[in-house]
Amino acid sequence: MTFLAPYLLLAASAILLPIAIHLWNKRQGKTVKVGSLRWLEASASSRWSSIKLSNFWLLVLRCVILILLAVALAQPVWEHRAPKQQGAKAIVVGEELLYTSALASIKPTIDSLLQRGYTLHAYTPQLEQVTQEVWQQISTRTQDSVVTSKYNYWSLLPLLTSKYKNPQDSVLLFTSDQQQYFAGTRPETILQHIRWIPVATDKSITWLQAAIQTSPDSLLLLLGHSSREGTSYSKYKAAVSAQSINLSGNQQLQRQQDSLQATFSGHSSKVRVHTEPLQVAILSDEAQQAEVRYLRAAIQAISSYTGLPIQVKADTAQADWVFWLRNEPLPQSIHQQVRQGLQVWVQQGQKPESIKTSFTGAGGASIKMHQLNQQPPQQQNQAWTASNGEPILYAEAIGLGKVYTFRSGFSPAWSELGQSAQLPELLLPLLLPQPQATYDYRALDEQQLLPQAYMKAAPASTAKTAQTPLLKWFVLAAFALFLIERIIASRRSNL
Repeated sequence: MTFLAPYLLLAASAILLPIAIHLWNKRQGKTVKVGSLRWLEASASSRWSSIKLSNFWLLVLRCVILILLAVALAQPVWEHRAPKQQGAKAIVVGEELLYTSALASIKPTIDSLLQRGYTLHAYTPQLEQVTQEVWQQISTRTQDSVVTSKYNYWSLLPLLTSKYKNPQDSVLLFTSDQQQYFAGTRPETILQHIRWIPVATDKSITWLQAAIQTSPDSLLLLLGHSSREGTSYSKYKAAVSAQSINLSGNQQLQRQQDSLQATFSGHSSKVRVHTEPLQVAILSDEAQQAEVRYLRAAIQAISSYTGLPIQVKADTAQADWVFWLRNEPLPQSIHQQVRQGLQVWVQQGQKPESIKTSFTGAGGASIKMHQLNQQPPQQQNQAWTASNGEPILYAEAIGLGKVYTFRSGFSPAWSELGQSAQLPELLLPLLLPQPQATYDYRALDEQQLLPQAYMKAAPASTAKTAQTPLLKWFVLAAFALFLIERIIASRRSNL
């Protein structure tokens, strides 16, 4: 036991007061009649020579009361070893796993952890807890639910870290490894007690990317297919006069005037039939001529593959696309055209300081490249992502159009992209965009998905010993003894 105010123990010296009172207030003797004044004087002198304590135990009781009050004033506390803080145990699962058939691969693990006291949460900004009743409904479901919300899982990691920040916590994070759930800059570190487990999913999708009328009576359909291995395109020919087109499997297309309504395995999309050549303007300076050669070759490959005529010119009049390869800011006149629907590609004309990285193309192969060291804006729509998690190509919507900013280049001085067969496949969905959605079921390698380093969590700032205040117990004891003292004193006064 220790005291927070030990100097107040000096108040215990107050016990001298009841001792002095007991010594001074002796019980007065009976009056005895004597016959001589000489005997009375002798009795008076003997009073002081026979001083002794009376009511000894009552005196002790009063002294103990004062000592207890003095100790209470000194604020006594009992120090003992603080109990070990229990860590939180949580399972966090991405919604694309929690509400689809992909849950089957991790369900036994979740059931085992729930029996060991873990709680189940969805990997969302609120980290909502999934109750036992809801989990029973989810785990016995026979059909997949429609998951429309797509969160950026890298940006959610700080939220998870702030909630489970103590080293004694234990967190298992299950998410898909699909690229569509990761954007922006990959976190550099992750806490050691948070174990991130990417789950491989075999989900794939087919969609109608574009419809091109190649002749008065022939229609070319460009179908996109995406799986964890990569994204590819295939062609299918149909008659222009056909109102309904049946492809293999559950794939149907309905002609609606100048557009096609496509239905593939339960999801539908609508594209405009291209009947006119695509107008592309390439505006460059002398320093970017090497870049222009690779860009023209990729555009020509897209035109040959799709059968869509693409006219490359040097002015923006009636252009659908503008590639701005100049070391100058984008003119205000082009900004006005973007608001009306023009698509613009901006690529710096000089070579600033750059960093080495790699990029996984549409086919899944890794492409080495240099990336500009300049930081992109916080709010951006990421189109191409480097292996370090930073955007290689990002877009900003302005009115009806978009401005794409490319942070690398096509020539060998910048990257292997210009000499790769994947460049036309990467540019194709940009030149011929699918208006309803972007489908990307490619998988990220675990080295690209997970943060590079593990960091040990800082221990909680709690004392190794705990203090329990004892003041109320000393006051209570003093009060109880005071009641006993009053009872005893009252009885003795009646004797």
